[in-house]
Amino acid sequence: MTKTWQGASGLSRIAFGVAGPHATPLISPRTSQNLIMQAFQGGITTFDTGPAYGAGEAERRLGMAIKQMPRDQVFISTKAGILENKTRDFSASSITASLDRSLGRLGCDYVDALFMHGPGGKELNDDLAAVLQQEKERGRIRLVGMAGRGSEIETAIDLGAFDFLMAPCHGALSAVERQRLERAKSQGVGIVGIEVLKGASTGLRLPRSAADLWYGARALRQGMFAKPERSAKEALRHALDTGLADVVMISTTRSAHLQEALGVLDETDPNT
Repeated sequence: MTKTWQGASGLSRIAFGVAGPHATPLISPRTSQNLIMQAFQGGITTFDTGPAYGAGEAERRLGMAIKQMPRDQVFISTKAGILENKTRDFSASSITASLDRSLGRLGCDYVDALFMHGPGGKELNDDLAAVLQQEKERGRIRLVGMAGRGSEIETAIDLGAFDFLMAPCHGALSAVERQRLERAKSQGVGIVGIEVLKGASTGLRLPRSAADLWYGARALRQGMFAKPERSAKEALRHALDTGLADVVMISTTRSAHLQEALGVLDETDPNT
């Protein structure tokens, strides 16, 4: 099956996620924008966010940063289905209204990809597929995706409406999780890998900022501190080299950590 996402303008192997602390007062908007620009200047041209992150604050921060970039050289994705107040609504009218607000905050006429944010199997239906196709035809989205982690991935593949899946992609995937992603790839669906550092050592140290505490709490929830098998750089390199993820998502609030990721990008893609 043709991979409709291949050759998309601005799509890089590593994406920078504008979420987490970037949607909170834990770090300043200026810090977020500086890191986004550092990523862009280092070869990362794919940026992801969503309205549920800080009630739209993450989208606003990304929107301010991309004003400084040639729009045709970056790949911008956001999400729909989980609203700014964290309620769920995957109805056609809600998807359209959510995209309206996201485009306003991003300051864009279109996004390169719109991901459905964790829909359940029953929410992945023909009505949803129809409104996404309509938005494609209107030119407000170019590609569509679904972010999930369970059996709903199978439903998304069967629906045949998605160009991308955003899902965990790390060394500790179960056989079933891996088979789902392999099936998606066999159908021409691109994989955006998240949680790629699960099982990796992130160099535990005393937190130096409130943002460090945020990441530490998330790591505890996801079991990312248990029995580290490789360093963070090795985990990122592994995610890029295995061929399962077409794009690998990272996020950080530290310039030095971002620079390490950019070094891995240089090592794996000499054209970057």
